[in-house]
Amino acid sequence: MTKTNGRRLRGERARAEILTRSARIASIDGLEGLSIGRVAAEAGVGKGNIQVLFGDKESLQLATLEKAVELFHATVIFPAMNKKTALAKLLALVEGWFDFVERRTLPGGCFVNAVSSEYRARQGRIHDRIVEHRVATRERYRRLITDAKSTGELRADVDVEQLVFDLVANEAVANVAALMEESEEFERARSTSLGRIRESIPLPKRKRPQVPRRSSKGRAKDLSS
Repeated sequence: MTKTNGRRLRGERARAEILTRSARIASIDGLEGLSIGRVAAEAGVGKGNIQVLFGDKESLQLATLEKAVELFHATVIFPAMNKKTALAKLLALVEGWFDFVERRTLPGGCFVNAVSSEYRARQGRIHDRIVEHRVATRERYRRLITDAKSTGELRADVDVEQLVFDLVANEAVANVAALMEESEEFERARSTSLGRIRESIPLPKRKRPQVPRRSSKGRAKDLSS
C-alpha cells in the first residue's frame, strides 16, 4: 500500500467514525444541534480536522444525514430486500423499521422522521435532501405493494396509495411514541401496520366438496327399482 493510499484510508476511517458520532448527536438534538466544535470535542479531534474533512457546517450536516440513512439501509433495508418475495420483503421492511427504533440503533429513533419535523418549514439543500429520502421511502413501499399485488400475494383490490400512507403515518406516530416512552402507543402502531398488510392478503380458496359420480348403470338400477 502506498503512502497516499494509506493516508486516504485513514482519512476515510476518521470520517466514518466522526459521522457515526455526529449521527448519534443529531438524532437527539437535530441537525441544527451539530457544530464543528461540538463534533470535534465528541470525536476527540481538533476543529481543524473537522473542517478539513467536511468544510463547513452545512456539509457536515448533509454528510451526517447520509450516514444515518446509510446505517438504516444496512440494518433494515438490505436484509429486507434479500427476502424472496415482495410480500416477505414488505413485512420485513415494516418489522425492521419498528425494531430499529425500539432497539435505539440511533438514540433518537428514525432519523429521517426526526429531521423532517426539524426542517419542515425551512428551505435549502438539507430540506431538499430530506424530501428525497421521504419520497424514496414511499416509493419503496409503493413498489413492493404493487409487486405483491401482481403476484397475487396481496388482493387485487388493495388501494396501494392508501396502504403506503397508512404505513408511513404509523411510523411517524410510533417514532414520537418511542421517544416519549409510550410503549402501548408504539405497539399499537406496529400491530396496526402489520395488520393492514395481513388483512390485504387474499383468503385461501376453499375447495368444493367432491360429489361422487354415479355411473349410468347405477342410475338405471335406481330407476328400475
